[in-house]
Amino acid sequence: MAENQKTTTELNDEEVQRLLREKRYNALRWYVLYVTAQHERQILEAFTGKPDAYRPARKSRSGASLAKKLPVLDPPIEAYVPMREERHKWSDRTRIVPICLAPGIIFVRIRLKDKARLYISDHIRKFLYRKDLREPASISDDTMEAFKSIIEKSSDSSMQAPEPGDTVQVLSGPFEGFQGEIVRRDGATHFQLRIFEGCAVTVRMDANMMKVVPKGTQRVFPDARF
Repeated sequence: MAENQKTTTELNDEEVQRLLREKRYNALRWYVLYVTAQHERQILEAFTGKPDAYRPARKSRSGASLAKKLPVLDPPIEAYVPMREERHKWSDRTRIVPICLAPGIIFVRIRLKDKARLYISDHIRKFLYRKDLREPASISDDTMEAFKSIIEKSSDSSMQAPEPGDTVQVLSGPFEGFQGEIVRRDGATHFQLRIFEGCAVTVRMDANMMKVVPKGTQRVFPDARF
């Protein structure tokens, strides 16, 4: 009677590890893929099959596209490159320029067993690995969605490159919450900012620490020399 009740199959550690590995290899998860910098958008286009909205189509006189495209994955996969739009101003024009926030990185959602088919170009380097498992490190869907949400909110906050004379709101640091006026550009991403809160000070600040304040909502800054 007691022998008939022993219906549970006991698995040893090796079999348990094998089953867990099969589960990981067959599950759709997000992974970090390293690629050559400045090729993120081209590879994203090949992975997803969706045209790059920031790259205008250039055609020859015969009408053929001049852009050298990578072969599109079939079937395509879900992939993500965190981007931000910045306003760049020249003497004769102003353009919205896409900025890659994680140069050399593409996030891909795949089954681990399918990772080999992603190597469609020499510009695709390697996955971010976990040394303990000896396999690519995965990111949960919840974590990835939270990350995307942060990027989208920062993009909606007018995180554009300000110009001298613009009024900006400080988003972080010791002057968080203050408004100031851009005095001059100090390199590609840093600016001299004049802040008035009882006294006048000039600070050097990164573009990511501020956002442009819409016209009509700025504070009035008295004329002063620094």
